[in-house]
Amino acid sequence: MQRVALLFGLRPRDLRRLMLALILLMSIIVFGTLGYTLLTDASLLDSFYMTVITVTTVGFGERVPMNRAATLFTTGLIVASVVWGAWALQSALSTILSDEFRQAVQQLRSIRGIRSMQDHTILCGFGRIGRAAAAEFARNNETFVVIDKDLALVDRLREEGIAVIHGDASDDDVLLAANIRKARRLLSVLDSDNANIVTVLSARQLNPDLWIASRVVQHEAASKLLRAGADEVLSPYDYGGRRMALTALRPFVAQFLSLVVFDEGRGAEMDELHVVEGSSLAGHTLAEINLRQRFGVTVVALYHPDHAQHSDIGFDLNPGPETVLHANDVLIVVGQRAQLTKVHHALQS
Repeated sequence: MQRVALLFGLRPRDLRRLMLALILLMSIIVFGTLGYTLLTDASLLDSFYMTVITVTTVGFGERVPMNRAATLFTTGLIVASVVWGAWALQSALSTILSDEFRQAVQQLRSIRGIRSMQDHTILCGFGRIGRAAAAEFARNNETFVVIDKDLALVDRLREEGIAVIHGDASDDDVLLAANIRKARRLLSVLDSDNANIVTVLSARQLNPDLWIASRVVQHEAASKLLRAGADEVLSPYDYGGRRMALTALRPFVAQFLSLVVFDEGRGAEMDELHVVEGSSLAGHTLAEINLRQRFGVTVVALYHPDHAQHSDIGFDLNPGPETVLHANDVLIVVGQRAQLTKVHHALQS
């Protein structure tokens, strides 16, 4: 019960009180129905009706023959309703009408919506880094779920129509509520290295096939994150510092990277084309597929898994027209968004 209460944002004490109140109310109804049935030989429906009007004191007409035993039983039922029933009703209503219960209902709705998702991304933390990542996923029409502990932030995200779970991302129950077993990726961008480590460790145990990337605050924590199960460990401070230095040293290179890599959507963009088994690209040279003439996109690099171990960077930069493509190769291309969309549609058809 405690785990359920924490998942839905309720205090265990409040959840126990609500359960006790509902059980007590149901017990009074059942006790009254059975009592009238046994004492008056009335039907279950009439006995239930008599119990309800007695407990609620609405004063409607009696539907069962009242004898001495039934009269005494009715008196006791009224006293029990006033003493225990009033407390149970007040306890149930105070919990149901509370902000915590409203949040619990919204949490349940979120979990039901997320349950149908698959191959989605789980974004743990919605600070500045998480917000930027979410914007990029949304721009690329990628399905994602946010996990965050800030209740006010969670309310705002729900108003914006974003799938979000309120809770601690390091909690297994919260990750399961985000449907982690059907997810494809997880990004842990929490403010604390310890929180990221625990989150990565929990996520890896719940889904061994999940691709996981984590933010690192202190460099010393990078190795721990990798041992915990992260596939990629990234430092936003390193990236930010190097980008600023690049702007100072090679401003035109920095401007190109800003337009093509970091600020996608403003012009040319960089994308990747995967050569799958049976693809129209496999077995052909770059000259034969002629992506530049057909679609207006430029191939800037090629990743070939079988050759990656022989290259320091793992990529063939500016591959020549005679380069033959094989299954599992990945082409890095640059072009306008409309051109890249056309390429993807052509390869899928």
